[in-house]
Amino acid sequence: MECPTCQSQIHSNMHNALVGKNKRNISIFVYFQICPECDEPIVGIKEATMGEVYMNPNNIEGLVLLRKGQRR
Repeated sequence: MECPTCQSQIHSNMHNALVGKNKRNISIFVYFQICPECDEPIVGIKEATMGEVYMNPNNIEGLVLLRKGQRR
């Protein structure tokens, strides 16, 4: 996994939490960890498959990482 802030290759050690359900009644999870290289947060969003109520935090397939906006 690559840190979106420092681009270091790191081992995924994510935690996750259920945020809620979207209009299609699909569970949405937020994933998070601190990068061990730059100490910045890594945060991502993932939709569960239909009917899934628990997601393994180590399974990051399909995870969409959020990136900080660039400052001018």
